[in-house]
Amino acid sequence: MKFFIERYSGHKAAENPLWLVVLSDIMTNLMLFFLILYVFNVQPESEAQAMFMSGFDKDKKVSAKEKEADKVLQKFQEEDVAKKLAEELYKAGLKDMADVQITDKQIKVNIAAPVLFASGKAALSKTSSEVLGAVAKVVVRLPNDIIVEGHTDNVPVKSGDYATNWELSAARADAVVTLMAGRYAVPEQRLIAAAYGEHRPAASNATPQGRARNRRIEIIISRK
Repeated sequence: MKFFIERYSGHKAAENPLWLVVLSDIMTNLMLFFLILYVFNVQPESEAQAMFMSGFDKDKKVSAKEKEADKVLQKFQEEDVAKKLAEELYKAGLKDMADVQITDKQIKVNIAAPVLFASGKAALSKTSSEVLGAVAKVVVRLPNDIIVEGHTDNVPVKSGDYATNWELSAARADAVVTLMAGRYAVPEQRLIAAAYGEHRPAASNATPQGRARNRRIEIIISRK
């Protein structure tokens, strides 16, 4: 028995050198290579190419699906923010002095200027700061850019610190941006102050009601 084991175990060691393992791997890879070539030759070119490229497109498809899911989630968040903004303004008693509008491109908060500023002034009172604070605490949830626009009617400025309506609207927009960034931690890189004076009216300046609508601050959250 011992002679049998020694004889055949020695024989196997001699007949199975390490290079055979490497050779078998090479032959396997060659077989797979020629098998792929055969599949390409048998199937129509377009179908074979599609099969070959599908492996490379897989990651792109997954990435595209993730981006689409992020967009859907972003839209839900933006719609929720618009709803919260309307609720906060209603709680502040501004049902008739402010409103929230949402479109595919933006969320717009329209606040009548007298709510925030005295006539011809750009200083924010304690009450107006609280109103803007309620807005800031909601919009800070989103990563979107925010444009604060100052608007006036077409009645020329006769007294005060500002020579023109454009300067007044610029100072008011800047005051809102400064408050939102400084007191309520809205990132400065997301905030833009814009001044339009009387040049973008929301209503006709021919009536007192129209001029009242034109004196306003608009806080616009761009939708991505």
